Amino acid sequence: MKKYFMQIGIVLLLLLIAFFINPKELYYSFKAEKEIEIIRGILEEGIGEEKYKVKDIRHIGGNSFLVKNNNNSLLIQSKKKGSGTSYEIFVYDLTIERYIYK
Repeated sequence: MKKYFMQIGIVLLLLLIAFFINPKELYYSFKAEKEIEIIRGILEEGIGEEKYKVKDIRHIGGNSFLVKNNNNSLLIQSKKKGSGTSYEIFVYDLTIERYIYK
């Protein structure tokens, strides 16, 4: 009987810890960090003829990222398509330009 209550106590303790740690938020945070590294690589390699020096990348929410560099700001949205991911890049300046990187 003691073992049964001990097991129930351990399960309840683990559930309480999981509730405060919020594993879903940790998962999305880890996933966003991987996306940030991919986006940094794409921008530093260059899109078309333009290469960007990245100062800061922030995960806005969902699949959207805000990138700041010396000249302007970029909004990047990633979209999963089958086995690949495409990135839509919006450049904020006086005009808005749109690039799609596949």
